[in-house]
Amino acid sequence: MSPKSHRSNKKTVHAYTVGFGFRPPYQILLDGDFCKAALEKQIYIKDELPVLMTGLTRLVVTDCILQDIKARGHDFTSAYILAKRFESRRCPHKETAVSSYQCIRDLVGKENNQHFCVATQNPKLKDRMRKIPGVPLIYVNVKGNGLALEAMTERSKEMMRLNEIEKIKPLDKETARLKRALYASEDEKEHVEEVKPKPKKRKVKGVNPLAMKKKKKK
Repeated sequence: MSPKSHRSNKKTVHAYTVGFGFRPPYQILLDGDFCKAALEKQIYIKDELPVLMTGLTRLVVTDCILQDIKARGHDFTSAYILAKRFESRRCPHKETAVSSYQCIRDLVGKENNQHFCVATQNPKLKDRMRKIPGVPLIYVNVKGNGLALEAMTERSKEMMRLNEIEKIKPLDKETARLKRALYASEDEKEHVEEVKPKPKKRKVKGVNPLAMKKKKKK
């Protein structure tokens, strides 16, 4: 890793520490695609990840992830053997296993309260994690020869700014709404309807009694 990349990673990790409460050992949630890519590039991830994150790390998988890797056949045999060495974390899918994508998505949730870093090569999963504020994304740099940490997304930066405002003073209604919107999932579209004032009903005035009087004949 070049000195420039190291400084950039250190700055990014520090931002997640200050803005979202990440602390070492950092929990790295890995999938089969990441393990396979690391093996192909001959990257010893157990040694490289602490260097990337500038601190201690814990590599974790779930039963769903292991089953998903195993189900992908011979090409993922080495990735499966590697993944089995890592710490197994409980997931909410006790009865029926789901895909790695779904399992990681459910573990991270809307706010990543357990402070997971996600290591994946899956474009769909990457795109999903970018939409959740405070999720560090790690991937194998295919063009290079090592691991990479994505820069913080604009969504995460905006959430950091709102968190800093909240520390100083209570959020006003509009800022609080913006914060909820940043954490809202893509499946939950906000339906904000403008409340229009109801038009006032015109009162029906009674007949003017003077108008009912017959005109006097001259």
